[in-house]
Amino acid sequence: MSLKRTVLRVVFCGIIFAVGSVARTQQNIATQTAKIYADSRIGIEEQFGDLLQVVRTNNEASIHKALDTLGIPDSNGWVAEHFPAESVSQEQQAYRQALEKFQSHVWWVMGNFGKHPDFVLTVEESQLAAPLSDVGFEGLVPRPKDAIKVENYRFVSTVTDPKLGKPKWVSSFVYIDGRFRMLGGTYPFWAETLTASRGPMSLPPEVIGGRTVQAEAFRNDTNGPGIDAIVHIEIELGHDGKVKKMKVRSGDSKFIPDAQRYLEEAEFVKLPNDPRLANAKVVWDMEVVFFTAKTSAAGKP
Repeated sequence: MSLKRTVLRVVFCGIIFAVGSVARTQQNIATQTAKIYADSRIGIEEQFGDLLQVVRTNNEASIHKALDTLGIPDSNGWVAEHFPAESVSQEQQAYRQALEKFQSHVWWVMGNFGKHPDFVLTVEESQLAAPLSDVGFEGLVPRPKDAIKVENYRFVSTVTDPKLGKPKWVSSFVYIDGRFRMLGGTYPFWAETLTASRGPMSLPPEVIGGRTVQAEAFRNDTNGPGIDAIVHIEIELGHDGKVKKMKVRSGDSKFIPDAQRYLEEAEFVKLPNDPRLANAKVVWDMEVVFFTAKTSAAGKP
């Protein structure tokens, strides 16, 4: 056999091998996309374990395709099916934004920590958040028109990186077509504002003059259905959690006295008894909202 013929045969065999490798890679991706996982903690842990293996290939096309399986198939149609018509467009956009953030976060974690050979994400079941209230800020939150089975899971890295720390977070999912599809964080995408409304920078609702009143720091609502008035007041807090100073920024004058009284009687988080915080100044921009009184079928509040 001549040298030329031998070289041609080797090159030809190499082409066959390369084509076969590409075919196997595509087949693996297709299998991974079509794989069905159990609707359980073990199932979601396996799903994310398989996703980690794809991220470790460093093949961006494969990674994007695998990350897409974390989204709800035809999410626009799914939102249109489960939400009132007036909030569909808003929630479709909210879901797309939430999914992109989640995909980016998962890729970042797996891309950075997946370099450690012993890295995996362990998954634990997490308690569901309390149902939405009909009072105050929570009463303004859009909500599905039917029951959706939301599942919450906590993800914890088995590896601690000296610079990046140890990732851990809670995410919510819905189980569709044999896979877990991302809904949001601790709260699903339609209720993400609860992170702030149920946090330390929000005050509990009270009834003043027949209206529910509630305040939260650094909100930027506008008058609309369900809201009668908004008063913005800048407050300075003492270390004891009480309001020291107030400065009205904006609002209907007839609601300002009640808004000030509401804040004066409120209790905020106290600062730790730490000498390093002796001269600390805590200033918050509070939005005090006066909600429209709900009426009964008889027309009375």
